[in-house]
Amino acid sequence: MPSPIGESLPSETVSTALKAGWAWKIPLTSRFGNGYVYSTQFCTPDAAEFELREHLGLLESPTPARHLKMKIGRVTKHWNKNCLAVGLSQGFIEPLEATALLFIQQTATAFAECLDLGDLSDAAHDRFNAQVNEHFEGIRDYIVTHYKTNSRTDTEYWRANAANRNLSDSLKQLLSLWMSGKGIAAPVRQKALGKGYPVFSWYSIMSGMGIFPDRESLHPPKGREAQYRLGDIDNLLDRSTLNYRDHREVLANIPPRRMGESLQVYFW
Repeated sequence: MPSPIGESLPSETVSTALKAGWAWKIPLTSRFGNGYVYSTQFCTPDAAEFELREHLGLLESPTPARHLKMKIGRVTKHWNKNCLAVGLSQGFIEPLEATALLFIQQTATAFAECLDLGDLSDAAHDRFNAQVNEHFEGIRDYIVTHYKTNSRTDTEYWRANAANRNLSDSLKQLLSLWMSGKGIAAPVRQKALGKGYPVFSWYSIMSGMGIFPDRESLHPPKGREAQYRLGDIDNLLDRSTLNYRDHREVLANIPPRRMGESLQVYFW
């Protein structure tokens, strides 16, 4: 459901944990887009709508809320005979990491590479499907980590997620390595573990959730590890922000496309 936006236009989406899931708040040019991803095992649709309205300060608002159901999972064969599943036809993982466009791009890119090679064999089908499936499972593991590492104990939903033992073998290995202090950089960079995300993303989720190895396994920084000072990094970021204009001003000054001009979209 939408909510009003003021003159100030934020440049980021805000995700907020609620009782049985999480809410997003996405700034658009004329409004905020909002949603609540929740589990019906722990919350009814009516209770979820009430909680979202309360969260947004819209309890008395006549603005309607749309209730949608998500089917989570993926197909086994994304490329099957002369058909290619792309987008929602190939699968869906909940939007916490906003990965739908990424799946479309990577699936199309991988398929184009097969066509460039002129390889449409059964073996090429198998390699392609295995590659896409590994990407799906890597994204799933990263999203599951958000829930598994939560420290909330105020609702049954969050307690159940923290107690969840239904983890993939690869995620169990990665968490075990991290907690042992042995480091995860090598297996993640080699794409043996943590597939779908760079090692910096895994550092961010673990440290951001306050998950660190036991103190006994840590050591003082040495060599290259000692070259980073958090104060200097904060100072760099503060000075860097001075180079950027107000977000609404930037959007208002994007020149319109001329007739026949192509649109280029970049992902990173």
